[in-house]
Amino acid sequence: MSQEERDARLGLTGLTGAERAARIRLLTEQIEREATAAKAALNARRAGHHPPQDAPSTIDPSATA
Repeated sequence: MSQEERDARLGLTGLTGAERAARIRLLTEQIEREATAAKAALNARRAGHHPPQDAPSTIDPSATA
C-alpha cells in the first residue's frame, strides 16, 4: 500500500502539518483506548474462568481414582 493510500484511509489527505499531527494524535488515542478496553475485557474473561485461589476444589477426588 502506498503512502497516499494509507493517508487516504486515515483521513490525512489535504491536511496541513499541524492538522495532520492532530489527526494522528486523535487516532493514536482512539487506538490506545480500544486496546485498553480490549485488554480489560480479556482479563475479566480470563478471571471468570478460574476459581478464586481460596475456593475449595470442585473436582471429586473419588472420580479420578
